[in-house]
Amino acid sequence: MRGAGGPLFRAGRGGFEGDDIPGAKLQFGRLLNYLKSYKWQVVLSLTISILITILSLIPPRLIGIIIDQAVGKKQLHTLYVLVLSLLAIYLASHILGGLKTYLMGRLGQKVIYDMWQDVYSNLQRLSFNFYDNTQTGNIMSRITNDVGAVERVIVDGMDVTIIASLTLVGITFILFWINWQLALIAILPIPVLLLLVWFFTSRAHKIYQQVRRKMGEISALLQDSISGIREIKSFGREDYEIERLAEKSTDYMDTNLQAVKLWSIFSPAIIITTSIGIILVLLFGGKMAITTGALSAGQIVSFLFYLELFYRPIHQLNMVNHMLQHARAASERIFEVIDAVPEVKEAPNAIKIPSPIKGEVIFHNVKFSYKEGIEVLHGINFEAQQGEIVALVGPTGAGKTTIVSLIPRFYDMDSGRVLIDGIDVKKLKLKDLRDNIGIVMQEPFLFNGTVRENIAYGRLNATIDEIVEVAKLANAHEFIMELEDGYEHQIGERGIRLSVGEKQRIAIARALLKNPPLLILDEATSSVDNRTEVLIQQAIEHLLRKRTSFVIAHRLSTVMNANKILVIQDGQIAEVGTHEELLAKGGVYANLYEIQRRKIDKF
Repeated sequence: MRGAGGPLFRAGRGGFEGDDIPGAKLQFGRLLNYLKSYKWQVVLSLTISILITILSLIPPRLIGIIIDQAVGKKQLHTLYVLVLSLLAIYLASHILGGLKTYLMGRLGQKVIYDMWQDVYSNLQRLSFNFYDNTQTGNIMSRITNDVGAVERVIVDGMDVTIIASLTLVGITFILFWINWQLALIAILPIPVLLLLVWFFTSRAHKIYQQVRRKMGEISALLQDSISGIREIKSFGREDYEIERLAEKSTDYMDTNLQAVKLWSIFSPAIIITTSIGIILVLLFGGKMAITTGALSAGQIVSFLFYLELFYRPIHQLNMVNHMLQHARAASERIFEVIDAVPEVKEAPNAIKIPSPIKGEVIFHNVKFSYKEGIEVLHGINFEAQQGEIVALVGPTGAGKTTIVSLIPRFYDMDSGRVLIDGIDVKKLKLKDLRDNIGIVMQEPFLFNGTVRENIAYGRLNATIDEIVEVAKLANAHEFIMELEDGYEHQIGERGIRLSVGEKQRIAIARALLKNPPLLILDEATSSVDNRTEVLIQQAIEHLLRKRTSFVIAHRLSTVMNANKILVIQDGQIAEVGTHEELLAKGGVYANLYEIQRRKIDKF
């Protein structure tokens, strides 16, 4: 846990303010841009859709001909021919439909893959500020739930929209061809339908925005609860967590019910409106057949079949609109992530660090704030010469971790400069800069995999011999060999199957394998016993000969041999010197050392 000077609980820079970025609205053109790479597949699907639409327009007319020509005139041969033709049309239509379903499904998966890559790639580029202020569960909800909603509208929505639109155009032409008076009567409900759609869309979008946001809140709560299950059980807070989820779920359910209520009113209204159109056609069409004989029975039946096909796409488009409002809200959240801009940016003309680097680090009047207007570093000045071990000590929240976080540019300072070998870190390529820095955090993160894979994360092409060598230097080899599968032992999520000290030593081995010119150890030995601590310190001292290292420690006994000790207090360097020099001053460091010595003497 960090104190007031650490980055973990800062707000106001990066992340999503209230879970949304103002102005990040969906542009449907951006969604369609994902289809450009698959234009031939889209063209093929569209062609098949046109063929299916044409085939679907034939059966009603054939049925009318069967009634008037075959049944009415009792021509058995004509009946057989027309029925077989009808069967062939149905078979061809469904076979093409199956092919189109596969093509659209395949297209949807490719588009979602591309969208995932865009989201994840930008997440990798974003600065620490973003993650300091955004819940992990919320990000996961955007990647999974929201992208899934977009997938449904791409696969199902686009397919239905194309066929429904083509069907409407084709049937409208046929209706007017059969009888223009009845066709005019059939389209009378259309203005009412358009008004209903506008009413629904304008209200549904706001509701679905809230639905997606509240789903993100539930995902964030679940992620926190699952990650902290040991704390929940140790404090006996199971009922409390169940109640928290119940509150979030109730809130989500109530918001969803608003959408259900709106849909329950809108959907019947659409059906009633189209039913009125059918009744009007029956009324006036029947009257024309009875009084004037202008329509035959077969023509009326054909017209009614076409009319049913005319209103069916309207209902389908209505369903797509419902789906689209979900996807619209989800897409806005996805593009918020894609459009998020990292605060730490590489300069357009960034350069590589001249190799080999010496490892000289200079802080020149560095000022920094996590939140605008609240400065946490107030003019930091110091120099670290090549091969020096520079220790940073001081109370929790003084700003130690913040200082070392500026060296690899995890954050950018408000003013001042950080130089490596005389070059401002802002002028260096980010990857090149960080490739030359090894870091072991106070709370090491291990990936769900084997011991070997976690150590090899320091250098992906490392051999097993090199991995074993650094494990020995980190005093990890002995306990690794005692594991069931040795270096191939699965350590579980976040290394849950290892002790804190074991995780720390693997993290140190990982940094040692990277073998960087600069090393940052943030409380790297805080969780190991005294014997292991001594062995690790010896290994680090041996490995970092002629290399520069920064060591953050609360236990002053671990930094007594440092070349330079910086005493950090309230975001400033209160004292600088060696262990002996600082004790002789009788200042802040001497007081901290005396307090720790008394605690040790008590035990």
